[in-house]
Amino acid sequence: MRKARHIDISTRLEATKRLGLLEDYRVDWDKPLGAPRITVRGRPAYPAQITKNYIADLLSELVTAREIVVTRPSRA
Repeated sequence: MRKARHIDISTRLEATKRLGLLEDYRVDWDKPLGAPRITVRGRPAYPAQITKNYIADLLSELVTAREIVVTRPSRA
């Protein structure tokens, strides 16, 4: 179940990345049977809250919104 869930989460996030809403993402499984923690690096063009709302809606069947963290891209 965990592997299938991880693949489903990654597939959705990868599609969102290709569409340009995210720069990158990470899925961490801290507890073997717990919920994953999703960290996404947003794009500067989109406010962090908009990104979080979109990702929370996209993954609502798989992850609770409190397990999603949006970071800002580093400025080079």
